[in-house]
Amino acid sequence: MKEIKIKDEIWQMHAPKVRTIKMADENGGSDMVKTIYMIAALCNKTQDEVENLEFKEFMSLQKALNDFLDVRAE
Repeated sequence: MKEIKIKDEIWQMHAPKVRTIKMADENGGSDMVKTIYMIAALCNKTQDEVENLEFKEFMSLQKALNDFLDVRAE
């Protein structure tokens, strides 16, 4: 689990399971749409909450997600 500070709140992001990645693929859409879906699912937030973030905050969450997905880091 990773903790990311968004404004005055700590968002907790759980490591993705295969099911989360599969569901993102099945929902289709662009890479951005899939990323928003995964961040929302892994942080127990709605997609609207993720979409309403400032871009800099979104990028912090995207970096945390990419850290989980980078298998070379293991």
